Amino acid sequence: MKRIQLLVLALSILWTLNASVHLLFAKAPTTEKILFTSTRDGNYEVYSMNPDGSEQVNLTQHRTQDLSAVWSPTGEKILFISDRDGRRDLYLMDPDGSNVGRVFRFKTKEIRRNPTWSPDGKQFAYEQVNFKTGIFHTYIATLGEQDKEQFVHGTDPAWSPDGTEIVCDVRSRLTLVNVHSQEQRLLLPKKAMFWQSHPSWSAAGDKLAFV
Repeated sequence: MKRIQLLVLALSILWTLNASVHLLFAKAPTTEKILFTSTRDGNYEVYSMNPDGSEQVNLTQHRTQDLSAVWSPTGEKILFISDRDGRRDLYLMDPDGSNVGRVFRFKTKEIRRNPTWSPDGKQFAYEQVNFKTGIFHTYIATLGEQDKEQFVHGTDPAWSPDGTEIVCDVRSRLTLVNVHSQEQRLLLPKKAMFWQSHPSWSAAGDKLAFV
């Protein structure tokens, strides 16, 4: 009986906090390194470091602009942005900066940027921008494949740790979009803060930080 009472109490607290219980969470990376971008060497470069700031290493060491690096869920790959082929595009590299290569074989006149991994590391979402038309779209692609799927008219995608949703900036409002149905819902009421962007999930998926 005591266990049942505790379970009911726990469920009541979750309901009060408007939280949700998920069965799938992002896997913890196998590395403790933090990725960041710095211009200390004269241009944008991707660096790694320990959580205490020690052992800072330039991973890209390239004359062009390298930035927006994100670890794969297991820490085995790094997805980042570079303009080394003339236009900003998605690239992959190993944790030590080796084996650098473009994600897509085909080039595009538009710019790909702001990548985010799915929790299982099999897919990623990114923002594609056509600066001539001013059109912004978020796409989903599968790692190792050339096909892509237009997901939503929005920017700054961030994949939820449980894999079910991607939060995007849609017309300056953070919007939660279901990965499978593409059903959309606003994160905050329409009368709330305007110009919401750059969302970032907590590891448990129960909170979002944003600008």
